Amino acid sequence: MTLRLKIEDADGASARALEFPVALGGPASGLPELGVPVGWLGLDGSEVFVQPVDPPADLACNGIPLSASRWLRDGDVLRAGPLRLTFRSGPGGPTLRIARDPGGLVTPSPFLPHSAPVAPAALIRPVEFRPRALTPPARPRSWRPTTTHFVMLALVLLVALGAFVLSGRAVEVRIEPAPDAMAVRGGLLNLPLGGRYLLRPGPHTVSASKAGHRPLEASFEVTDAAAQSFSFRLELLPGRLAIDTGGVAGARVEVDGRQVGATPLAAIELAAGEHAVAIQAEGYAPFSARTNVRGAGELDTLKAALVPDRAAVSFDSEPRGAVVHVDGRAVGTTPLTVDLSAGSREVRWALAGYRGASRTIEVIANEPLQVPLVRLSVAAGRLKLASEPTGASVAVDGAFRGRTPLELELAPDRDHALKLSLQAHEPATLGMRLGRGEERSETVTLKPLLGEVTLDVRPPDAEVLVNGTPQGRSGETLRLPASPQEFEIRREGYAPHRATLTPRPGFPQALRVTLTATGPLAEAAKPAQVRGAGHELKLVTGARFTMGASRREPGRRANEVQRDVEITRPFYIGLEEVTNGEFRRFRANHSSGAVDRYSLDTDDLPVVRVTWEDAALYCNWLSQQEGRAPAYVRKGGGLVAATPATNGYRLPTEAEWTRAARYPQGPTALKYPWGPALPVAARSGNYADESARALLPAVIAGYDDGAPATVPPGRFAPNPLGLFDLGGNVAEWVHDVYAIPAEGGLERDPTGPAEGALHVIKGSSFMHATVTELRTSFRDYSATARPDVGFRVARPAE
Repeated sequence: MTLRLKIEDADGASARALEFPVALGGPASGLPELGVPVGWLGLDGSEVFVQPVDPPADLACNGIPLSASRWLRDGDVLRAGPLRLTFRSGPGGPTLRIARDPGGLVTPSPFLPHSAPVAPAALIRPVEFRPRALTPPARPRSWRPTTTHFVMLALVLLVALGAFVLSGRAVEVRIEPAPDAMAVRGGLLNLPLGGRYLLRPGPHTVSASKAGHRPLEASFEVTDAAAQSFSFRLELLPGRLAIDTGGVAGARVEVDGRQVGATPLAAIELAAGEHAVAIQAEGYAPFSARTNVRGAGELDTLKAALVPDRAAVSFDSEPRGAVVHVDGRAVGTTPLTVDLSAGSREVRWALAGYRGASRTIEVIANEPLQVPLVRLSVAAGRLKLASEPTGASVAVDGAFRGRTPLELELAPDRDHALKLSLQAHEPATLGMRLGRGEERSETVTLKPLLGEVTLDVRPPDAEVLVNGTPQGRSGETLRLPASPQEFEIRREGYAPHRATLTPRPGFPQALRVTLTATGPLAEAAKPAQVRGAGHELKLVTGARFTMGASRREPGRRANEVQRDVEITRPFYIGLEEVTNGEFRRFRANHSSGAVDRYSLDTDDLPVVRVTWEDAALYCNWLSQQEGRAPAYVRKGGGLVAATPATNGYRLPTEAEWTRAARYPQGPTALKYPWGPALPVAARSGNYADESARALLPAVIAGYDDGAPATVPPGRFAPNPLGLFDLGGNVAEWVHDVYAIPAEGGLERDPTGPAEGALHVIKGSSFMHATVTELRTSFRDYSATARPDVGFRVARPAE
């Protein structure tokens, strides 16, 4: 809502409301006595100020001519020519009352030049003035202040006070609840104005106090903003709570879940408000209540009427004199009556020479309970029996009672016959008599029955362990218990051998073992080349190497993920690719067809146009010829690798193919089958050459191997391992289901996913001419046969 200035005559005969700013004089001002404006009334927020014209005209406030703007306060009087204008501020808004005074403006003060700025008016109070004592000169002459001096001093004080008022800010300081005493400190002068303080910008401190509250001391910062407000709250002092349990001592008291002590208890200091009190005392029902603490240091008392929850409980036994334990605590001997707290209680009776008895009773507050008579039976003797060795069968008076170690209860005051039996040991007997409740421990050592075992071990320096303990070497005869003995024969470089043998007393036996070499010894013992099922195979040792290619390698495909691989076992791999003639021994009607006018089907050429499953079935057929377990089995209508892996013929894994083709000489990788770089070395393999220009869309410029299509395996030079055509002639199916491998980590003996429709193809063929295809890291895949894809066989090196 817009604030307006209400102008009315002194007698209230006429009134009108004008919007700010309001001119004092001029045609539209409603003050016809003033021909031209002598000043204006303006509005800043909710505060009204008066602004004289420049240069100042005939305008004064409270008798002082105005040369600068000043705030108007309720009751201020403006004099403009013959008009006397009284300013009022109230709930109805600002009002200017007009009175006409022909006397005009008062005479200006001679001490305040008309052109000097005048500070806003303020209440001026006289101060006591004591003139300084003067030492009279040679000619004594006393100085006396004149009226002029007092006027000048008052003027200086008025100017200083006006400067403070102009630079001060109206600040409201609110404190809840209303304090008994309050003070604001900071700055040169702090003037209270009604409910506000007139304070200069800067840091200030407020302090307040009120009965029952903590004293307040807080800082606040006054800024240059016009109107500011600061709020503070006095903190109520905590109260005190006394707990009255009616004289019950030792009651545990908790307040708001926190244990505060046991009665009798001094008053507890608590914050004002509601609190939860819980009290527990032996023999009384739990007590809980919520109580209000007034705070302000006041003392409140909670009367807790504790209700007894005990009852008299009587116990007896036969025979008497048994010690009664309640919840694990001895309370006396029978016959006995004792007060117990209400609730479920575990009771046990104990008497020397008798079996203990126990039961659970329910105690109801204030209802006496007679527990039924407990008859105690005579306690048996207790025997803790052990044997060396353990596990012996134990019979007492001819009845089997268990195996050692065990605890036996024996009827007291009578003789018992114990017999211990253990395989390969002589039986032992023991007589035993125990008194009532008597406890005894016995250990019986059994004498073993021994048999002889002579060791015949190869190599003769192998270590022999019996039941995990070293016992001897080859040629020695051991005397061992006539029970199953676990033998382990071991030597570095050989696979350990384990066997179980039971020596027989009077019947000497021999243990004959020949260990199987492993690792380098085993590899050294394996032939470097073997012929199996009509194929020549080369032994390749395990190694650790990197598969895939660097992202920066020219020609790299996205599926050539670089990763570390380790082959831990040696394997055999075919020197050459399988030919049509070899494959037709398995499937007589197979035809590899032709490419253009060039036949691919003669017996000496590598077999092509076979699927991965055709190649796997051929490997299984080879295994069958040698009595080996098949490497592939039927699952869901297709072939998958057998689990666990067998010793049968199979396709080389992608890792094995990479070891043979890319790392034939150890850790240095061959980027291409012929070496580290292009161009293709002369006569290095059967690739897409100049002789195949009429047959293929792309050839290797300037390279001529003289073979437009496939050639018999072995036509070109082998690699350093003696393997032929790992680059060129035909590409080759390998064992693995196709997938893009994950980066990072070390894979040992990887074989690819267990199942899948696509399988990996490795190596280049007579149809390949690009940098991508000629590299040894090139990975291809397919689910169907192709005219340039064949395979070679492999198997584990047992």
